Amino acid sequence: MSRKTTGSEPGEAQHGSEPATAPAGTAAARRAKTGGVRTAGRWAGGILLLAGTGALVAGTTIVGTGTSGGAVDVPYAEVPAGPLTGVCPQPPRLLSGNVAGTDAEFSAESTSAKSVVSAVVLATAGNTPPPAELSFVTDGSVLKAVGGGTDVPLAGARTAGVVRDQPVSAASLLSAEPAGDLQVTAGAAMTYTAADGDLAGVTAANCQAPANDLWLVGARTNVGATAVLQLTNPSQTAADVDLELYGASGPVEGPGSSGIAVAPGETRSVVLAGLAANQESLAVRVRSSGGPVAAVISQNQLRGLTPGGVELIQPTAAPGPAQIVSGVSIQNPEATRTLAKEEGYASVTPSLQIAVPGASDAVVNVRVFGSKGEAVLEGGGSYNAAAGTVTRLPLDTLPEGTYTLDISSDVAVAAAAVFSRGSDAKAGTDLAVAPAGERLGSEHLAVLPSADTTLSFTAPGGPAEVRLAAVSADGALLAEKTVPLVAGTTTAVRPGDLGGSAAAVLVSATGSPVYGAQVITTGDTGISVMVLPRGTVGGSRVQVGVGY
Repeated sequence: MSRKTTGSEPGEAQHGSEPATAPAGTAAARRAKTGGVRTAGRWAGGILLLAGTGALVAGTTIVGTGTSGGAVDVPYAEVPAGPLTGVCPQPPRLLSGNVAGTDAEFSAESTSAKSVVSAVVLATAGNTPPPAELSFVTDGSVLKAVGGGTDVPLAGARTAGVVRDQPVSAASLLSAEPAGDLQVTAGAAMTYTAADGDLAGVTAANCQAPANDLWLVGARTNVGATAVLQLTNPSQTAADVDLELYGASGPVEGPGSSGIAVAPGETRSVVLAGLAANQESLAVRVRSSGGPVAAVISQNQLRGLTPGGVELIQPTAAPGPAQIVSGVSIQNPEATRTLAKEEGYASVTPSLQIAVPGASDAVVNVRVFGSKGEAVLEGGGSYNAAAGTVTRLPLDTLPEGTYTLDISSDVAVAAAAVFSRGSDAKAGTDLAVAPAGERLGSEHLAVLPSADTTLSFTAPGGPAEVRLAAVSADGALLAEKTVPLVAGTTTAVRPGDLGGSAAAVLVSATGSPVYGAQVITTGDTGISVMVLPRGTVGGSRVQVGVGY
């Protein structure tokens, strides 16, 4: 792609040949006539309304007479339902030239590379799916309409608008209108696959809601590894982004890591080797003032001339004293240890990476739950992690299987697991990064990628159950199935077992806290992980904190 020569920052690659003015007839042009991007404007309005509501509650709740030690009941602020915005990342691209330089160019990734987006918009009972669309972030041009229509289903029935395998070449956006007064249940996922070239492998990513504070853990910039941070701003407001970088030896002060301007509708790519070179373990905090952004790290590995995998590293849960990492797939440990002895293959060893952003060292305890219950880590699972660093905790003693990692710490930490698939140095390997996820509640819509996938669930603390209903490719919500979860075990569910040709799975959990992820595989080596996205039920009630 052609290289831009203005607006660059050290370590930054800015790409895409976006037109300055959207062509007539595009969604962007239509929106411009009405005063801007509909979704971003209403989204920002919701933030302003929430802030005003919070101020009103704070002002009216505290005023009055009484003792200074009296308890104050803090009410919930009812926030009007707003549109859903999901940013689908730009497909992985091979970086050419000096990876540590500025404005590096992207080259063709392979002859068989395929990048597609699938989206699902689920209606409420007895109604048609609310209108939604897939569009390009840059100019708003519509790729595909989703939902809408006039055919009213039978009373009590739920239908969905479904788009499968829409080809994409750049960052895209799912915009869905609210279902009346309710938050819309919708989601999308991007899948990249390639059977040849330096970016051979599979990676899948949820289309994420933009935010102003994000953490990404599990990147590397050492020899053979390339990590490119994608920053996408889907809003109408310019974003000013600052990066905090943490490596194995402590914080990394990279030139050009602050004041990165991301214009509305723009995707900017920052080559992390230009900011933090030769890092085996790297965590990045993305803080945005102004418009919220979506952030992913496009990671790929080359071991000499052999492809070592590709992954889109998605944000992990915000730092806290407790983290749960689901979907950790460990292959035969003997085969992995043998492969790790080959030159350039040391990084295939699976590990849990813990970032400690504060000023105090962490004492971290890790429990591991597999299909047969709790597995014991070497050393008992208790570790020390220095403040301001990313610590790698090996997982190479675990037997083959899929696991959930239950992490507790005396200080706030962020976490992700990094692992590989493939045991033949000549055939190559693929890599995966599983970020920490959030507790599951009601109506999590897991859009299935265009690859083989398995749902993985764990209830670490006690018995629970998940209710699963497949959304078929023709938009029907199939009969719900209940899967019991035994405390402290990891349970795998194949979407095909839920009936029909599933395009998505509607997930609800009850009982003890439940966590989950999708584990995606292709061929003998391809692997990727997606955490289950945040649920939509109850998203319009926000508790207002009052303090002084």
